[in-house]
Amino acid sequence: DKVLDHCVELVSTSGSAVVVIAEGCGDTLMQSAGGTDEGGNKKISDVGPWLKDSIVNHFKTLKLPITIKYVDPTYQVRAVPANPNDSIYCSELAQ
Repeated sequence: DKVLDHCVELVSTSGSAVVVIAEGCGDTLMQSAGGTDEGGNKKISDVGPWLKDSIVNHFKTLKLPITIKYVDPTYQVRAVPANPNDSIYCSELAQ
């Protein structure tokens, strides 16, 4: 609820907000998808769409207008071999 309220405050005071969330947060915020992928890694729930929907619903409850641009860079980052530019790109995403 604090994150949702903070989004409302940011949008109200500055007109916009940027929210970045790590995919691993899904296990602490919502129920795990369970199972493992082909590599044997634990499957985690997709927290991005869940958070987007939570923000939209919070704004609707408060009767505030909202437009969200949801960007999932997961496949953009994983679709290419790792190189030194990856750390720069990840740093830019985090800022």
